Amino acid sequence: MNPRTKNILCAAIGLALATSALCAGFDVDGDLMRGIDDTAKDLDSNVAQKDAKAAAADARSLVETFSNVEAHYGEKPETADAVGFAHKTQELAAQALKAIEANDFDAASTAVEGLTRSCKNCHNVYKKD
Repeated sequence: MNPRTKNILCAAIGLALATSALCAGFDVDGDLMRGIDDTAKDLDSNVAQKDAKAAAADARSLVETFSNVEAHYGEKPETADAVGFAHKTQELAAQALKAIEANDFDAASTAVEGLTRSCKNCHNVYKKD
């Protein structure tokens, strides 16, 4: 399988995970987070390769997924920081998407770097080893 086909397939799987999570009463679990991680890595790779179509699909998937993650944590008062992390990450995915659509891959790369940091910051607070 060529790298572009693999990236598109991974983006589709990430979107499918997000959609299936919605249909199943959205739950943030290890499988969802691994899917998000894979999509974020694909986004980073696709931005570096300047593959606008695949990168835009990845970014759209992350915008939608983090909107759902934010809503999920918004229902739990003990996870207020997670709401902020999810919101920030969603905004960074949207910034990346806007930059990709403008063919500004430097700005997209900067947004992806921020997105990755936001994920790590949340995991430092909430991820159980």
